[in-house]
Amino acid sequence: MNATDVSIAAVVLAGGHSVRMGSDKAALPHPQSGVPLIRHQLDLLRGLKPAQLLVSARFEQTLPALPSDVARVNDDGQAGPLGGLCAAFNAVSTTHLLVVAVDLPDLTLAPLRRLLDSVALGLGAVAATGTGLEPLIAVYPREIYPYFATALAAQHLGLRLLLQTPKIQAQVKTITFDPPPPAFHNWNTPL
Repeated sequence: MNATDVSIAAVVLAGGHSVRMGSDKAALPHPQSGVPLIRHQLDLLRGLKPAQLLVSARFEQTLPALPSDVARVNDDGQAGPLGGLCAAFNAVSTTHLLVVAVDLPDLTLAPLRRLLDSVALGLGAVAATGTGLEPLIAVYPREIYPYFATALAAQHLGLRLLLQTPKIQAQVKTITFDPPPPAFHNWNTPL
């Protein structure tokens, strides 16, 4: 991080409906450790020592037991990741929000640290590969929350498209990972 005034909250987005998987990904056992995916991601993020640690889920979603240092925020589950991001932004008081998806079982600290090393007050970072942006491996500055909230209210839910708007591009640096690490592979179907 480039400034001592930067503070980070971290959120695991776990509110997807897991239609292709056939069961809630958050509760699935991690392929190596066997702990629920949600717990695995929280343990990973804890290694970055965020000021706040959150899980974003659907209102009716049943999750495995969360540690006492983790706050749960809810959204209606109808707005995809953007709904979860907005719910998380509403719950934190930090300058930045680090976001990861629950379905990235191979994610490591290295790419997250690389993103964090690129942020400064008012400036975030999003991972990118040769196939495009990875908006669920990102650090968003608080200053872009109003753009997210406006897009959510207008039901413009596509994060990749939203991140290509000039106002947001000016506040979120693209960090390219080439070749893309296996850590960015999301788990969408049963093994």
